[in-house]
Amino acid sequence: MPAELSRRWLEAVPHARLLNAYGPTECSDDVTHHTVTAGDLGLLRLPIGTPIVNARLYVLRQEDDGTWSACDVGETGELFVGGVVVGRGYLGDDERTREAFYRDPFGTSPTGRLYRTGDAVRLLPPGAGGEDRPTLQYLGRVDRQVKIAGVRMELGEIEAVLQRHPAVRAAAVVVHEYPGR
Repeated sequence: MPAELSRRWLEAVPHARLLNAYGPTECSDDVTHHTVTAGDLGLLRLPIGTPIVNARLYVLRQEDDGTWSACDVGETGELFVGGVVVGRGYLGDDERTREAFYRDPFGTSPTGRLYRTGDAVRLLPPGAGGEDRPTLQYLGRVDRQVKIAGVRMELGEIEAVLQRHPAVRAAAVVVHEYPGR
């Protein structure tokens, strides 16, 4: 949720609670919630909060040897989701399912699966974002996938299509965010 939109909401309707919810499609809609406060508006990106009931969230970084380890508070890593909120995979696409869904090594859960979101997050310390426990801040994608008006797009695919044109030697696609739009 853009900080500017949140600021406008909090000014216009100060008595109404504003909830920033985060959740990938491959899970049961929301996996985190965060009540936005005026104190959050100083952050570059608003916190996405803490796990909802029955969701397990892990902020992991990939080591040079290919293994994954947990990030400490303040570190940036990739978000993995576990618990009953995790879907079963992609219908009819076993390869894509294997790439995104993992056996949960952290304990028993009803699904036994983790979903690798592809989202970079930072684990903020307790007290940040008004939470009494560590909270998550969404930072963007670890790959080059973006969402524009709710539609997922791979920037590399757009570049590849542009480079097919005989008049284009090289292409680089970036997304610009404009405040207030």
